[in-house]
Amino acid sequence: MWSWPVAQRFTLALIATILFSMLWAVLRLLLFMLMTQEQNLWADYGGWVFPSIFVFFTWSALYHGIKYYQLLQKQREAMLVLESQQRQRALQLVRAKAEVKDAQLQLLRYQLNPHFLFNTLNSVASLVSAERTEDAKTMLSRLGDFLRYSLDAGDDMLIPLDKEFWALSQYLMIEQVRFSDRMTLELDVPANLESLLVPNMLLQPLAENAIKYAIAPSESGGTIRVSAQFKDSRLVLSVEDSGSERLGASNDILELSESGAGIGLRNTRERLKNLFANDFELLVTDSPLGGLCFTVAIPATESIREESM
Repeated sequence: MWSWPVAQRFTLALIATILFSMLWAVLRLLLFMLMTQEQNLWADYGGWVFPSIFVFFTWSALYHGIKYYQLLQKQREAMLVLESQQRQRALQLVRAKAEVKDAQLQLLRYQLNPHFLFNTLNSVASLVSAERTEDAKTMLSRLGDFLRYSLDAGDDMLIPLDKEFWALSQYLMIEQVRFSDRMTLELDVPANLESLLVPNMLLQPLAENAIKYAIAPSESGGTIRVSAQFKDSRLVLSVEDSGSERLGASNDILELSESGAGIGLRNTRERLKNLFANDFELLVTDSPLGGLCFTVAIPATESIREESM
């Protein structure tokens, strides 16, 4: 009868308690008269009934108390199971989002490698056509080193800064073969910043942009400067060029990247957004060298170094 409405259940319990108390009082009184051989004790029946009522009411209250306690425990266990299931679903959702994010980052990163490979192979073809065989061999050798590094880096989205600068130097030396003495390189990475983490192949598309719009169009070539510094708890990376007769305003470069013409810049912005949400800066300003300065500011995160290149 536990599934009955509360009012009906308590009414039934009250009636049953009174009836069983009266019956139990009769049995106790008869047993007492039998044991003591006394007669005519029915006038004291009321005094026998009230203790019986107290006993049965106490038993009924104890039963209801235990029952409600058990129900409360079951509800708490059900809530704990439900909370655990919700946490598991939330964890699965977080893992799924992380996997999607990693997939997006991998896709953006892999878009860069074929883009760079296509440009480099075109340069090798141009060198071969110009009968610059030794330069073509040197470029292919350095291209092999660069691609080997790219494969070794694998799925690492964040790498130490010194590895990123090493990869960038390999790329720039490949381009230096192409432009010979028309391109001057300046790389500046302080030793105390080498262990800070940066996105893999972050600087290469920025340097490629500087070569495309500053070095290539200029007959006299120019200078590319890449530097790193620590400022306001952030790692600030800069890629500067000496400029050329090209797009006049720095904002035009950003518009170009967003319109689809600049794959490297667009992917750089997307990768930074996926990795750091809104906690990054990608700015284009005028450089003291005479061209543009691409600046990336990201949170400074220290890596645990197990081995060095």
